[in-house]
Amino acid sequence: MTKIDKMSRLVEKADAKSAKRTRKKDDLADSAIAALKQLGYARTSLRDIAELSGVAVGTLHYYFEDKVDLITYCVRRYKISFMKEMQSILSDDVEATQLAERFIKGLSRSIRRDAETHRLWYDIRSQAMFDPAFHEVVQDIENGLIDIVGEFLTRTGNTHSEATPVYLVLDAAFRFHLQKYLAGDQSMPARFEAQVSMLLASITAAPTSGD
Repeated sequence: MTKIDKMSRLVEKADAKSAKRTRKKDDLADSAIAALKQLGYARTSLRDIAELSGVAVGTLHYYFEDKVDLITYCVRRYKISFMKEMQSILSDDVEATQLAERFIKGLSRSIRRDAETHRLWYDIRSQAMFDPAFHEVVQDIENGLIDIVGEFLTRTGNTHSEATPVYLVLDAAFRFHLQKYLAGDQSMPARFEAQVSMLLASITAAPTSGD
């Protein structure tokens, strides 16, 4: 076996080990999210997460530096999944009106299906105002969400609208209806669809010639 062959095998083994470690971290994160989305950040310790996830505390410490590292990994993982889902909707080859309807329905469906997980996102976003350890992940995720809104505006022909202000409006509406839904009002997803449809129609309206 040549030196190059030996080096290639070492690289392959290192890649396989890295991939295995990533898969294990993903599995642990998925289990941790199930615990975190019920209890929230402040009320959950690593021991709580370990107990509810069915793993040893030492296992969590082996893969994650601390609670912040674990939660950051969890939040980034699930929010990226959410953003990919919304991007998939935006990739549909349909006319602008139908695309807007699908986009809004996708957000509404996510309120109904992933309410507790979105609650964890807002919890961590609030924590970022107190704990700088969350600044980077929150900024990265919000930048990604703004990019999705920008893509939505482009796909629907609203290139005159800026993404950030529209994102802020959408986010406020999403959080409001999410909070009401979590409090037990099952009508919130449908009301979100109706109200956001009107909101987007008004804020993305083409400017008049006098503007």
